[in-house]
Amino acid sequence: MNVNPRCFAVLSAAAAALLGVGRMLDEGTRRQPPKLVFRETTHDLGHVDAGRQLTAAFPFRNTGGLDLSIDNVRAACNCTAAVPDTRVIPPGSTGAIDVTFDTTGEHGHAARTITVYSNDPLQPVTTLTLNADVDAALAAEPAELYVGHLRRGAAAWDTVRLVGPEVRALGAIETPGSVLEASLDGAPGKPPAVRVAIKPRAPLGRFKESVLVHTQNSRQPPLAIPVVGFVDPEAPAAMQRH
Repeated sequence: MNVNPRCFAVLSAAAAALLGVGRMLDEGTRRQPPKLVFRETTHDLGHVDAGRQLTAAFPFRNTGGLDLSIDNVRAACNCTAAVPDTRVIPPGSTGAIDVTFDTTGEHGHAARTITVYSNDPLQPVTTLTLNADVDAALAAEPAELYVGHLRRGAAAWDTVRLVGPEVRALGAIETPGSVLEASLDGAPGKPPAVRVAIKPRAPLGRFKESVLVHTQNSRQPPLAIPVVGFVDPEAPAAMQRH
């Protein structure tokens, strides 16, 4: 079969041009900066029982042309996040951010955020969100109480509401620490609430203790309500007269 030399030259030139374009495109891709792309940035765990340790993974891929570096990961309270075993992710490779959420003391809708820092120049900070609806037999609202500065014997103004099916069968209230005493406030027509006060001989200074609320259900562990504040010294007698 005879091939026209001129046609052969044209075809050869076209093939060389296409090969050159392919090399240029490939070289251009390799020079692209790293790009962090998550499969999803929001993960919904649905309805879960309180007290469980929940785990979730956020897979990602480096779709850029240079190495991706996961510099740091920060998680909100009651939540921990682990960086990948290999912090440097080559182009085209994948990894995952593993998250653990402790639902102890949670009730209702809970949303936790995880912040990922990387060397992606277009998006160096990525926020991930973990959602869950936590079902608790007995829960406190708020989950933790800050009472501020109180003197010995004084009662806090704020109370903690108790919610959940087990409020119909509440038991004893326990204050194992040296600072707090607590009582149950059961106003008619309102959810039961826990009221706290400072013991007459409580040590001075900052404190963090828990009030334990028991139920009549022996299989239900007591609800621990953290309480934070300061015990202030009594005002001098001269100041009290004014």
